[in-house]
Amino acid sequence: MSTENTGPRNDDPNKLLSENSTSEPTANIYDDVTSQNTASSQDHPVYMEGPTSSGTGGNEPPHIGQPWGNGPSDGAPSHGQPGDISYFGRWQDVLKLCCWNTLWTILTLGIFRFWAKTRMRRYIWSNIVIDGDALEYTGRGLELFLGFVIVTLILVPVILALNFIGSMLPAHLMMLPMIFTYIAVAFLFFVATYRATRYRYSRTFWRGIRARLSGSAFKYALIGFGTSIVTLLSLGLLAPLGFIATTRYQTDNTWIGDTQARFNGTFGAAFKRWLKSWAILVLVVGSVLALSAVASGPSMIWLPIAAGVIAYFGVAFVFLNYNVWLFRYQADCTEMGAIRFSSNLQTSQYIKIILRFLGLSLLLLIVAGLLMLIFGGFAAFSAFNPGNAGSPQQIASVFIPIVIVMLLIGPLLSIVGFTFMIHSMLAADISSLAYQGEITDLHANAEAQNIPRTGEGLAEAFDLGGI
Repeated sequence: MSTENTGPRNDDPNKLLSENSTSEPTANIYDDVTSQNTASSQDHPVYMEGPTSSGTGGNEPPHIGQPWGNGPSDGAPSHGQPGDISYFGRWQDVLKLCCWNTLWTILTLGIFRFWAKTRMRRYIWSNIVIDGDALEYTGRGLELFLGFVIVTLILVPVILALNFIGSMLPAHLMMLPMIFTYIAVAFLFFVATYRATRYRYSRTFWRGIRARLSGSAFKYALIGFGTSIVTLLSLGLLAPLGFIATTRYQTDNTWIGDTQARFNGTFGAAFKRWLKSWAILVLVVGSVLALSAVASGPSMIWLPIAAGVIAYFGVAFVFLNYNVWLFRYQADCTEMGAIRFSSNLQTSQYIKIILRFLGLSLLLLIVAGLLMLIFGGFAAFSAFNPGNAGSPQQIASVFIPIVIVMLLIGPLLSIVGFTFMIHSMLAADISSLAYQGEITDLHANAEAQNIPRTGEGLAEAFDLGGI
């Protein structure tokens, strides 16, 4: 059992995000050099390029203080004790990293996003602490970039060929290639998801032990695509079937070292919970449609609109509540050897996160609107004031800031969304987890693994390569 983690090795956490930090070579940030597995964890406090050679622990959390989490903690194990899974990431560091990543992605016309994603994963992985030791992510931006290039070189000619074939067919058959394309994309969505997960697992270490995902991406896609068709035909009633089937296949093919995970969840339990939510959804949607049919005339138009708004938030809450339960159920039904997992995630945690995100987004939009109103007023005054007719240069000097504000709204909302919603939800998920059992029974693989050399190419082509 590892000793309790008492804090970081680096007194200045901001150095972990600096490209000029003396504790980390610049090449490690951009992933353009070979892995330095022989380096000690003291030399690379966060962005380790490989597992620790001693196998006694990964990177320690880079921040001093209590683990992240706003949810209930009664009965939760303390940091460093058996059963403890903690997250130490801070929104301040994530915000800073998001800003730099977004800036460089814009300046490089999107090419830097592969390296940006790698940097964010390294930060998040290094702040996930299990039994006092942090995870290590050794993936490289160059691997993601090469995977994207390879898949793009394959997909682009295929799409062009299908378009050409469609243009040569009779008018009543021209839609066939497009239909085939949609079906193929839906199937490849599951292939991409599984292959991206396999890549992330293969680049994840804990105490020098590598994770891996066996199984077939094609078989996973057959399961996912087939159950999606069943869900569609049942009008969503059999939605838990797809989750249970795909989760079981992926979990049963997950390995930590030479220990295999197992998922014991059943369709019956998930369906029983989902049936209540599905009935509420049907009732809400049916009520809105009925009000729309009954309301007639301009004086009653507000009724279906008001009912639709209320229904939207009601449906969102039902989905949110069910997904939180599904996360707890998945954790409770997952085991790895003698280790059993659990989660105390609550819907109220997600609601707080969403409300905070919506408030910050609204504030950002208000500020952007005020800036555009101010610059627009100046532009109108310069253009139409008879006593001071603005020249084209004067008008351009006023309209250019308006364009800049409009162009910045999208990236800023993306930064706020990731920092205060996606990252916060991820942190809540991780911090809610706990385990029972002797985790030191896990040990490294007894045989070599088939490790992918490029990463997430198909997922990147579909823009699915999330954290």
